[in-house]
Amino acid sequence: MISPVHTWVAERTGLRDDLNEQTLKHWQAEKLKTLLLYVKNTSRFYSKRVHEDCPLEDLPFTFPSDIVEDPYAFLAIPQNHVARVTTLANSGTTRQRKRIFFSKADLERTIAFFAAGMSTMVSNGESAQILVSNRTENSLGSLLQESLFRIGVKAEIPGVLRSAEFAIEKARSADCLVGMPSELLYMCRTAPELRPKSVLLAADYIPQSVIDGIKETWKCEVFSHYGHTEFGYGCAVDCSQHKGYHLRYADLVFEIINTETGKPAEDGERGELVITTLSNEAMPLIRYRTGHISGFIREPCACGSLLPRLGTVEGHFENNILTVSGSSLSIHQLDELIFALPYVHGFDASLRFEHERPILSLSIDATERLHHDTLASMLPPGTRLEVKYGKADPFSQRGKRRIQFPGP
Repeated sequence: MISPVHTWVAERTGLRDDLNEQTLKHWQAEKLKTLLLYVKNTSRFYSKRVHEDCPLEDLPFTFPSDIVEDPYAFLAIPQNHVARVTTLANSGTTRQRKRIFFSKADLERTIAFFAAGMSTMVSNGESAQILVSNRTENSLGSLLQESLFRIGVKAEIPGVLRSAEFAIEKARSADCLVGMPSELLYMCRTAPELRPKSVLLAADYIPQSVIDGIKETWKCEVFSHYGHTEFGYGCAVDCSQHKGYHLRYADLVFEIINTETGKPAEDGERGELVITTLSNEAMPLIRYRTGHISGFIREPCACGSLLPRLGTVEGHFENNILTVSGSSLSIHQLDELIFALPYVHGFDASLRFEHERPILSLSIDATERLHHDTLASMLPPGTRLEVKYGKADPFSQRGKRRIQFPGP
């Protein structure tokens, strides 16, 4: 069956009988002209930076630091028309925070996209447990819950999740589980007897080792979602073929650029993902640099979609934070290596320095001891490794995974 996201894009663009890469580009180009005129008249940040006749690739980039510096410069509607404001850390640090604004219509478009994506993995009359956020009005969890209601799925948000044990109990009767990769892997290795029909992993980076681990343990289908708060949470989701992410083309334009030149990447080349919003009312963003590395898959999907898909997404540049003598180590590299071991439930990583020498500390929750030499061999030269064993329940300290630095 063709991806429901493809069908949703076809309906939203009016290209039901003629949706392909060329017709989509033409439709998006017309929408871009409308967007540029809109931001010139409504956005303080863009009013003098863009021209409605300018091609997309000639427009200046927008950086996360621009939002940190003055988020209200991006606000394109009166403040009393804002339906939700989200504050989040910039680039993996709590020292700089971004404020992201949404109108009611922005949130409605997110719900519609979620409904299309979720219909791939759960059906009318089934149930889902949403383990990604709280019940706050217009939160990610509540938007996802509303989208599931619209396709006839009973969806529950358990509330504040403070332990894996609580999440496991809530998950026992669910057909579909939605959660963060490390948290759902911890659940599956703690409660291997669970048998959800499907799992949706929601994150900006999903280790293949986590996907494989959940599939092998729970014997279920595992889907991946790539999202960004800045764009209304939802950006892309894979289909039942699991060969790349189907993109939210009706609301977003996706580019891959060469990280050194800033120019469009060559066909087949991986580079930084840059996104432009076509529909956002409250906070339009033009050529926003995500810091994530990916590439387009242009071969037609086996589901029947002819549109380019997004390949594997690598994590944020700032997650490659331990660099010594030209060698670097990221939390994502650690995830791929350590989560691939079936006896590992979870782990935390932290970094400190003694006499300028980096010391990486791992706290590992596992039923067996890891081979110390295997871990040490992947570290940058001169880095000391410390390993201790104990409980590392990811629900006790939620948020994006990163190597923790000592406080200032």
